[in-house]
Amino acid sequence: MIQLGKHIEILLLENDCVIVPDFGGFMAHHLSARYEESEGIFLPPLRTLGFNPQLRLNDSLLAQSYVETYDISYPEALRRIAAEVEELKQWLVEKGQYEFNDLGTISLTADGRYEFTPCEAGILTPSLYGLSSFEMNKLGESTLADDESVAQTIPLNRRKDGIFIKYSTIRNVAAACIAALVIALFPTQSGDSQFSVANSQFDAELLKRIMPKDITTGTPEQIATAAEEKSAEKQAEKEAVKTGPSYTIVLACQVGKKNAADFVERLHQKGFNEARVLEYGKDIRVVYGNFSTETEAYNALRPLRQTNSDFAEGWVMKTAE
Repeated sequence: MIQLGKHIEILLLENDCVIVPDFGGFMAHHLSARYEESEGIFLPPLRTLGFNPQLRLNDSLLAQSYVETYDISYPEALRRIAAEVEELKQWLVEKGQYEFNDLGTISLTADGRYEFTPCEAGILTPSLYGLSSFEMNKLGESTLADDESVAQTIPLNRRKDGIFIKYSTIRNVAAACIAALVIALFPTQSGDSQFSVANSQFDAELLKRIMPKDITTGTPEQIATAAEEKSAEKQAEKEAVKTGPSYTIVLACQVGKKNAADFVERLHQKGFNEARVLEYGKDIRVVYGNFSTETEAYNALRPLRQTNSDFAEGWVMKTAE
């Protein structure tokens, strides 16, 4: 009875090649997930199997499996494998093909060559267990056209989790609707000048209350001035954001204020004008310089350590000044 198929299947769980002595080698190949456009189906990754009749040398992998399974000696395992191989060849001569369960079918051609057809579902692979195909239809052209028309009508912010309409857009539309309603409810009377003036003032005051806060009313000069002030405020905010934590070189810490001031004065006399006293919580420190990056601070500290003893014990500290 031919037991080769069971051993090959088990060995392929942890190996990508199993050689049957004097017959050929079965080799596993990894196939990535793919999309069948004609059927609209996504197929999962799998391992498929190939056969190479040129691989005939014994690598002892199959023989060791027989030894462990049947508790026999290594020579006995080789004899048993050879007997099953002869039985398989005889079967192919008589029947023309032989099916290995869950592996594939091997056939004998008219010119004496072996051809192997792997199982379509692939070979057993624990890491890919449970993955199956699924169908996904393409979006219709009409749906895409509707989305484009909506996008052209209303400014949208698209995110991964949905579509959001800007709050400012809704606010401006609401303000325009309220303004139209006010004009309709309080029409100007041409026959009464006092009522007309009062009504105009009432409309103006009401509109100021309901108009969005970021819409400036007034003369062109006032609007231009307001725009400049707003632009300056935004620029100041951007600069404030850019001003983040910086780095400095610490020369002394946990010293009194007088000693720190004397140390700074001595450094200034030596030409190190960037030295200063820094109150770090309850700790008084003497620091030097202000650097945008830690690397820049260390690059400045290295040569100072070599040329001046005051910087020999210096170290770099991150500060939010």
